[in-house]
Amino acid sequence: MTIRYSRSEQLQHLDAWQQSGMSKTHYCRLHDLNIATFYYWLKHHQVDATVIIPSAFIPAQRVVPENNDADTVTLNLPNGYSVRCLPVQLRAVMQALSLC
Repeated sequence: MTIRYSRSEQLQHLDAWQQSGMSKTHYCRLHDLNIATFYYWLKHHQVDATVIIPSAFIPAQRVVPENNDADTVTLNLPNGYSVRCLPVQLRAVMQALSLC
């Protein structure tokens, strides 16, 4: 039997996947989703990876670690603290910081 997901359920899954940092395949297995269906949702909802940075932040800068394992993004906060994360984690970090 095929399960039908509403538009809001699809968007919730896409958002949850982006925040999770998991691969698409791993997320789909974990949530018992058909991978082809998931790719269809991605294509048709055009998930926007753009994050609006509040004006209280100093602009983000791209940092390449010395070991070249992965690119990271560093957010310099007005209080002198910095937050470093992977680009796939940026949305979740920004959302968490907006709750502070």
